[in-house]
Amino acid sequence: MLAVALGAVCCGPSGPQTPAQRGRIVYMTNCVVCHNPNPNLPGSQGPAIAGSSRALVEARVLHLAYPPGYTPKRNSHAMRAFPQLAGEIDNLTAFLQAAKTDQK
Repeated sequence: MLAVALGAVCCGPSGPQTPAQRGRIVYMTNCVVCHNPNPNLPGSQGPAIAGSSRALVEARVLHLAYPPGYTPKRNSHAMRAFPQLAGEIDNLTAFLQAAKTDQK
């Protein structure tokens, strides 16, 4: 039991994670099945999504919709809703915004 406790202390995060860091975990856990691990590049089924707005992320992830006036990059209907990610929209958006910034 002591080994488990020491492992949790020694191997845990070094400090609080930023929203972008938490969003990266959400992205890598849920999105890379269809989107590229590098969100600046298209994936096997999903388009490049780096820099996506919060309105787009929320509409797509929670409602399979698009914000008013948005033109989709693809006409596929392969994406499914992820209602369990409702509390992660801000983090996911922070990651996608940071990913776009990193590519400039």
